[in-house]
Amino acid sequence: MPQTFYEVIWIFIIYAFIGWCSEVSYAALDRGIFINRGFLNGPYCPIYGCGVLIVVVLLTPLKKNLLILYLGSFLLTSVLEFITGFVMEKVFHNKWWDYSDKPFNIMGYVCLKFSIFWGLACTFIMLIIHPIIYGFIRLIPHIVGVVLLIIIMTGFVIDVAVTVSTIVKFNRRLKVMDDIAAKIKVLSNQIGENIYENVEEALEKSAEFKEEHAEQIEEFEEKKEKLATAAGTTKEKITGAADSTRKKITGAADETKEKLENLRHKYDELLSKRNAVSSRLMKAFPDMKSKYHNEILQKLKKINIRK
Repeated sequence: MPQTFYEVIWIFIIYAFIGWCSEVSYAALDRGIFINRGFLNGPYCPIYGCGVLIVVVLLTPLKKNLLILYLGSFLLTSVLEFITGFVMEKVFHNKWWDYSDKPFNIMGYVCLKFSIFWGLACTFIMLIIHPIIYGFIRLIPHIVGVVLLIIIMTGFVIDVAVTVSTIVKFNRRLKVMDDIAAKIKVLSNQIGENIYENVEEALEKSAEFKEEHAEQIEEFEEKKEKLATAAGTTKEKITGAADSTRKKITGAADETKEKLENLRHKYDELLSKRNAVSSRLMKAFPDMKSKYHNEILQKLKKINIRK
């Protein structure tokens, strides 16, 4: 069991690094490529550091009882994973992992399969790995250890700030893209409605014209000599009405199309925009879902994971 705050921080850092190595190794075996699986950019997974630290602090006095050690590890790591997933979703509006498709899961944050694994892993760490790690920590000269921790923790804090800032900006980007997609849909529908309304108006005017000049048309049949002149006049009126309607349709459509093209251009720019941190996070968490803008997020994930 750690005796000082100095030892607590070292345990957190070392197991966060070991957890990161485990995640990277698993991803390499599963996908055949290197992927930084950490939430942060550096080589550490804080949830692993916190998980093992909690188990070490709370269960060291009970580690001689193998059953209690395993059940305690199973419970503590499951509670930590659930709380972490829940809080991260509430804070960042994204679900970073999802076990909903696995049996015996709780809200997708934890599942029986991985809880059993975490329990076994922590039991193994407590009995085999931790005595070695703790011995290593005690071998580090105190002043050297303090300097190293200051450097590591400074980098860690900066990493947290950069990652959180990137996620906030990324969520804003998702919102803007979602808003643009909604506007594109509205304008597309508007173009269709305008075309329909104007065509319907043209047909109505044509019908009205024929109705108003019904008597004249009958006279045309009786007075064939005047037919050519009247027909020409009628044709001109119909053509004029058609041209007027066509210009009205074209003008409205052109204006709407211009707005539509501008929105599509802006949407495509945002879709193709690359950010190293957000791209890495999408690759690191392929099951990530957005609470409010999931459709846009899935499109971005397809682009980034494919690259």
